[in-house]
Amino acid sequence: MSNWDLMMPGMGLTSIGLAGVVISYSGIAHTFIDGMHALTGLTMFIGLIFLAAGILQGGVSTSNKAKATVLVILSISLAFGTAGLIFNTISTVPLFAGIMMIIAVPAIVIAYVSTKMPAYARPMSIIFVLAAVAGISSYTAFGYIGPSPYLVEEPVIVEPEIIVPQGPSFVISILVGSAEQGNPDYEPDDAVVPLGEIIKWSNDDDVVHTVTSTDDVGESFDSGLIAPGDEYLLDPSTLESKAYDYLCIVHPWMSASFTIE
Repeated sequence: MSNWDLMMPGMGLTSIGLAGVVISYSGIAHTFIDGMHALTGLTMFIGLIFLAAGILQGGVSTSNKAKATVLVILSISLAFGTAGLIFNTISTVPLFAGIMMIIAVPAIVIAYVSTKMPAYARPMSIIFVLAAVAGISSYTAFGYIGPSPYLVEEPVIVEPEIIVPQGPSFVISILVGSAEQGNPDYEPDDAVVPLGEIIKWSNDDDVVHTVTSTDDVGESFDSGLIAPGDEYLLDPSTLESKAYDYLCIVHPWMSASFTIE
C-alpha cells in the first residue's frame, strides 16, 4: 500500500516547486529569477522523490486513492507545463522541458519494470544508458561535423534609405559643458525659425545629447543620441507652425524651445 505520510508532503512540495518554476520562467519574478529557478527546481525534485517513495512503497499500489493522486499530479503538471510553454518569455523553456522528459521517461519505465518484471530491470537500465550515450555522442559529433550551409542562400539585408533634409539651415548649438546642471545648454535657447529653413542642432559638447519634443515625449521629433561633433537635422515643414519645447533625455534639465514662423 502507498505511504500517505510520504505522499502528502511529496504532493505539496511538487506543486509548490512546479508553480515556482513556471512563475520564474514566465518572466514574472524578474528581481530574483535566478534564485527562483534554483530554489523551486530543488523543491520540485525533492517533492517528486517523496511522492515516488510514497506511491511505490511496498510495490505499485492499485488502490483508488493512489490512482486519484497520480491523476491529480499529472493534471497539475500538464496544466503548469502548458502554461509555462505558452506564456513564457524565456527561450530556453523548450530545452528545460526536453531535459525533464529525458529524465522522467526512463525513470518511469525503469521503475515500472523493476516492480512488475524485476528480471528485466538491469537490461532495461543498460539499454537506456547506451541510448543516452549514443544520443549525446551523435549530438556532439554532428555539432562539429555537420552539413555545409553553402546550399542555403544568405539573407539579403536591405539598408533603410536615410533621407537628409535639404535647404538653408538654422543652426542651434548644444554648448560645451551643457551636461552640468545650471550651465547654458542650447544656443539660442528660444529660437525663431523661418518657415522653409532646416533646423540643425550641432553637438559642440564632449558628451552625448538628444533633441526630444517635450509635450509628446518624442512623437513630434526625436534625434536619438547625438555623439560629440555630430549633428541632427529636422525639416520643420512636417510640423505645424507653432512653438515647440524640447529637452535632452540624457540630461532632462537641458531644455529649450523653437517657434516656426
